[in-house]
Amino acid sequence: MVATDVEYKVRRQMEAAKSLLASLREQGVEDDAELVVDTIEGETNLVEAIDAALAQIDECEVQTIGLSAKIEAFEGRKKTIGARADRLRALIEQAMLATDQDKLKLPTATLSLTKRAPGLVVINEADIPVEFWIEQERPAPKLDKKALTAALREENAAIPGATLDNGSFSLSVRRK
Repeated sequence: MVATDVEYKVRRQMEAAKSLLASLREQGVEDDAELVVDTIEGETNLVEAIDAALAQIDECEVQTIGLSAKIEAFEGRKKTIGARADRLRALIEQAMLATDQDKLKLPTATLSLTKRAPGLVVINEADIPVEFWIEQERPAPKLDKKALTAALREENAAIPGATLDNGSFSLSVRRK
């Protein structure tokens, strides 16, 4: 960490005040608190250096608040840009599906569509049979989504409270 000018001044004045205090102790006047305070204030610039340090603390806090506001603004932008990219990906997927293309070679990238397996959709947990729940001490039994999904896929049967979706497509982009 790099010491600032203010830090240097506080350290320097602190050392001068310590030296002055040691001298006062040798003279036997350390019991007179008012004299010690007045002497340190009169012979050093410690109070002014501390005041400058407090001003710098205030400035640091103001900058921290300002930077936090900027970070929030950038986080908002980041979400907006991410959502735009997601919409564009979905649009590319739709265009490839509409034109029956599972692979598209472009000068800058190769795009591939792959079908994903149907995923679990929980409609109502209360209706799901007990055999798909894992007992736990706390807080409550946990739904075994893996077993439930496997049962729905293997048996191709209806299980109350859950079903499989139609599956989806995944767009892979390999950049050149």
